[in-house]
Parts: sequence; structure tokens; C-alpha cells
Amino acid sequence: MGKDKEFCRYMSFRVDTDVIERRTGVKDYYRKRAVIYGLGYEYRKQESFIKSEFDVVGYSDRNEYDIPLYVRPADLGGLSFDYIYVTSRKLFAEIKKNILSLLRGKVSENQIISFDDVWGDFKHIRDEWIRTKLEKIEDGKILLDAGAGEQKYAPFCSHLKYIAQDFGKYDPAECKKGVSEELKWDTSKVNIVCDIIDMPLEDRSVDVVLCTEVFEHLKDPVLAVREISRILKPGGELILTAPFCSLTHMAPYYFANGFSEFWYKEHLEACGFEIRELTPDGNYFKYMAQELFRTVEMSEKYCRFSLDHEQVGTLSKAVKIMSGLSSMDSASAETLCFGYMIEAYKR
Repeated sequence: MGKDKEFCRYMSFRVDTDVIERRTGVKDYYRKRAVIYGLGYEYRKQESFIKSEFDVVGYSDRNEYDIPLYVRPADLGGLSFDYIYVTSRKLFAEIKKNILSLLRGKVSENQIISFDDVWGDFKHIRDEWIRTKLEKIEDGKILLDAGAGEQKYAPFCSHLKYIAQDFGKYDPAECKKGVSEELKWDTSKVNIVCDIIDMPLEDRSVDVVLCTEVFEHLKDPVLAVREISRILKPGGELILTAPFCSLTHMAPYYFANGFSEFWYKEHLEACGFEIRELTPDGNYFKYMAQELFRTVEMSEKYCRFSLDHEQVGTLSKAVKIMSGLSSMDSASAETLCFGYMIEAYKR
């Protein structure tokens, strides 16, 4: 009787998932035969979810692995599979193109899938938004990348006079609390090492300030807004992003978990800025999907407990429901989102 009740609860969940699929296009790949391509960092993050979703018939990678079911990319055509699942979201388009060329006539384009196809798209849109803003800046303008860190946006500033500033104290080896961080962090190419609230730049000397995901790491971000206003020329542009809600990261330099739209309206305007754009990144459902997916990692880290296959499967279905609801969302970002992306000009 217990198993029957459990089956009924499971079937009820499945029906709900099917409704979401019909209304949103989030597809169910449960128990489909898949070859997993890409066995590095991204695979390790997704491994539990992949194994709960697919019947894995092979593993492949451009680097050879001495593991059961490993198949060289050139030999994938000899396997019987429904899909090739590519673990890298960043390199998906490139890898898909290479596989189609390598297995010409043996695999169709819609058989090569990614994380977004299975669990939905809940990644941030911040990088693309920033890149678009940078590309529109007039050639030769002076841009200060405030809190530049490893200068990830420098490649999009080649047409500008680019200056990078950072406090230069963060060491990932000392980050003992919060979400896991990269073990490498190189700020050796920063032009100016100083506190962001006291920069050695003349008044009204900069055309554009780029400041991304920095404010949560400042003891008093209002002082940073004032300093940015000081160095910007009248009419100068501020491209700013920060979390609305975030988890502990880059500890111990983590002082606020986020900022609301009302914070920006209050403090940017008080410091002489006119906000032209204030756009949310993500929404309630995308944020929930992200954190449900992170549950496996959090369970292992803080509970010393590895979720079993069935439990991860339940999480997988919940993530899909959140992604499906996100595609139907109208305005849930007003309640919760990853953060805000702001374009403002100094009066």
C-alpha cells in the first residue's frame, strides 16, 4: 500500500510536469539514451542530475578518459543513442558544430542538446547586456573599470582608453565560507590598486565607469557612488550591476546580499545621476531553479549527505517546473531576481 501511495504521488507530479511541458515547451528527456560529451568541471556540477535524467550509454570528450563507456568523438557514430548531451553551456554552439561535422549524416542537429534544453534557461543575461553597452560607447572614450578583478570585460573595450581599478586583496584560498570559488584569481594586470571610495583620479576626468558585481563587497557602497560621481565628466555614463539577492561569496569581502531598485533610485539620484535604464536579470522562478539545482552541492557541503538517485530526480523535476513557470512569467522580478542592470548618466 505504501508503494501504491508513493506511485500515486509520483504520477501526480508527473502530470503536473506534463502540463508545464505542453504549455511551455520544456521537454521531458527522462530515461532517454544519451552520450555525455564533456567530462570536466561542468560535468562534475551536473553529474547527479544527468544520471537521474538519462540512460547514459557512453561518455566522450576531446581529452581521452580511462573510464567505463568512454568513446572517442570520432567513434560516436557506432553507438545507439537518442541524444548527445553537451555539458558545457559556454562552448555548446562550438561543440555542436564540431560534432555535426565529425558525424555527418549520423546525427541530426536536434539530437545534440544542452543543459538549457533539459532543465531550462536560468543563466544570467548580465554578460551579454554589458557587452552590448560597451560596444556602443564612442571610440577613444576613457573608461574606468571600477572593481575590475580579473578584467573579464576588457576584451570588449579595445576601442576605448581602458583603465582597471581594484583593491587587490581578495585571495580565493582564504574564502572558507559560502559558495565554492575558483582557486585562481589574478589581478596583477590592474592599473590602479586602491580603495574604490578614494581613487587617485582627477575630478571629471573619466567618460564612462563600468562597475559590475562590486557593491555587495563594499562596506559602504554609497561612498563608492559618490566617488564615481566625482570622477565622471558631466554627461558621463555609469554602467552598473549588482545582485538583488546573492549567496555568500568571495568571503570575507562580502557585506551585503543585494540591492533593490529603490536603493538605486534613492542613492544614484542623490549623487547626481539620472537613471536611463534599470533592468532585472532573471526572475523569481529562474532564481528558484538555480537554487534547487544547487541543493545537491549544498547537501554535500553542509549536511555531509549525498542525495540518492530518486531524491535528485525529484529535484530535477522541480527545476523543470520552475523553468517552465519562468517562461510564463510576467513580473515576478519585482519580488526576486538575480540582480539589476543599470545605465545612468551624470547630470
